[in-house]
Amino acid sequence: MSRALKSIVSSSGTTAYTGSIAKVVALGADGDEATLSRIEFGAMTYPESGDENGSGSYSPSSVLTTTVKVPAGSTIDGPIGRFKNAGGSFLIYFDA
Repeated sequence: MSRALKSIVSSSGTTAYTGSIAKVVALGADGDEATLSRIEFGAMTYPESGDENGSGSYSPSSVLTTTVKVPAGSTIDGPIGRFKNAGGSFLIYFDA
């Protein structure tokens, strides 16, 4: 069963995103890598009143805070509540 995606955002630089994220896809040519510095897995709850350190109403099921290289074309599946790009480009698929 597929989910209805509400929006798709292109991310580059060191931008952080919060929301109900279905998946992120690393962009680039063959052999390129994008990097992320933080990703929080778990379904986003609304209203979301927390900060990037995880305080507030949203409680992630797991948090990755080390810089990770993601090969171009690779997908990270959600649910993801927060995501921070460290370099390169990603497509971010929001489902709410």
